[in-house]
Amino acid sequence: MRSALCSLPALLRRRAAPRAISRGCALVAALAVLAAVPARGLPDAPEGGLLDMPAVLAAAAAVDRERFPNADDVLIDDMILCEYQADGTAVTLDDTCIKVLTEKGRRDQQVLTRHFTLPFGTASFLLVQVIKPDGRVIAVDLEAQSRVMVDPSQMQSNIYNPDSKVLQVTLPELSPGDLVRYVAREDLVKPRVPGTFSDYQILEYTSPILRYTYEVRAPRELPLRSVAVKAEIPGTLEHTRHDTAERLVYRWAVRDVAQMYSEPRMPPLYTVVQRLLVSTIPDWEYLSRWYWQLSEPHLRTTPAMQAKVSELVAGLTDREARLRAIFRFVSQQIRYMGITVEKEAPGYEPHDVALTFENRHGVCRDKAALLVAMLRLADITAFPVLIHNGPRKDAEVPQPFFNHAIAAALAEDGSVILMDPTDENTKDLFPAYLGNQSYLVARPEGDVLRTSPITPASANLVQVRTEARLDTAGALRGQSALRFDGINDNAYRGYFASVSPEERRRFFEGAVKRLAAGARLTAFSILPGDLRNTEEPLEVTLGFEAEAVPVSDGTTHLIPLPRLGTAIGMVNFILRDAGLKERRFPFLTEYACGVSEE
Repeated sequence: MRSALCSLPALLRRRAAPRAISRGCALVAALAVLAAVPARGLPDAPEGGLLDMPAVLAAAAAVDRERFPNADDVLIDDMILCEYQADGTAVTLDDTCIKVLTEKGRRDQQVLTRHFTLPFGTASFLLVQVIKPDGRVIAVDLEAQSRVMVDPSQMQSNIYNPDSKVLQVTLPELSPGDLVRYVAREDLVKPRVPGTFSDYQILEYTSPILRYTYEVRAPRELPLRSVAVKAEIPGTLEHTRHDTAERLVYRWAVRDVAQMYSEPRMPPLYTVVQRLLVSTIPDWEYLSRWYWQLSEPHLRTTPAMQAKVSELVAGLTDREARLRAIFRFVSQQIRYMGITVEKEAPGYEPHDVALTFENRHGVCRDKAALLVAMLRLADITAFPVLIHNGPRKDAEVPQPFFNHAIAAALAEDGSVILMDPTDENTKDLFPAYLGNQSYLVARPEGDVLRTSPITPASANLVQVRTEARLDTAGALRGQSALRFDGINDNAYRGYFASVSPEERRRFFEGAVKRLAAGARLTAFSILPGDLRNTEEPLEVTLGFEAEAVPVSDGTTHLIPLPRLGTAIGMVNFILRDAGLKERRFPFLTEYACGVSEE
């Protein structure tokens, strides 16, 4: 599955502080100065920054490898001030100090990074310093050591948005034992959801946190409507609020938060550690209406689209058959790729469906919008859908942070049929890997946050049937028939479609070699011949043989059973990470699956 939406604020992208991030969303001065600045913005260049540096240096002096033997760096202090306006625009100032303890910590902190998207936001470093153990302060030459480039990570999803930027500053003289201190500014000049403000802070990280403060200054006409602290660590967090004549001031401060340790197949860190969510959005229905209003102008169809729909559904009287025919066209004939040209909410706003249809390509939101429009031409009610591909969202705080777009059709009984046309090789309308995830249907009247259904393991099997004979000479000869269903069909079909026939054969040669010592592949076939024909199941037939299979000590004979289920099937990729005896975090399988072998 590919994703082409923004998910969390850009603050989640930074490695340095305990805030995490996602693709492409863009979201300092002394307190006395802040109180005096005009309501439209914070000062450009703080005098001395936000941190109490004598106190910071004193705290840093007590931080070493003996006190934190497992840490590569320690967050000594981080002061973040965010002031937003009634229209949702905001300025965030961040004054951070980190102590580097190891060579790995030096590598991690040597390049500071900020992400932003023009013209919706900007990011800048106002001050970057390296403070040596002897007290020397080396100011980093920001002009010489900074660079701004197009975010290269989007290329992995076959997407190009020249306005998605990365700002990087290199610290050339950094060594273990040094402090990294920087002051950064982020300006959100056009919020994706106009007139709203949302944010997400990580208050626990893979580095210890001595002190971390987040302050929000809200206009009285747009207060925070919902706030939640999740996975709170008792005794580490303090919340205060005080109001001025013009502003509502909310502050959260954490102290002495131990570093957390990642576990195999744990959910994304930002969804399970101590975290803070804030939002001015009244409810999920508000976001549902917003996304419908954003998408609906792009759903206008053309005569050519109507002609294609008529062609696709010709002779089909069954409603589901018509739906599947249109889905298959969008899934397979509209290539996943695209550039971002939208002006209102890039990352969320789809292209005009006429453009996607004509060009025969688009990213997830474009393909979803086209599917919705074509289904409506076939008299099937459908809507765009935002889904969060990952653990379920914290539902008590409505926020517009989703990372994928799909479509929903209404069944005759009014229930929702979810469809993901992104994958060009999918057999299923809705893939198993999107099960148990939060989604929001965009409707003109609004809708609530929902959870997608879980596909049972019985629908996601690799079914293996093997027949073999052992002759008097100890040679084993046999044949196996494999059928791939659900997520196994999706994953293996996609892989086989992307490699050459010879590479497919080598894959199964490797699986057969694990049956017995010296085993080799003697026959191989895969159906359907056209792997893009998703109406036919994915089936493989293998022939194999091995010489001198029994192992004997003269009185006892050991004959290994020819089993393919330990080499083929998505369940094997999951179970290889199940070695921990104790865990703090859930073991995330993403889908239920298995192997049935006889």
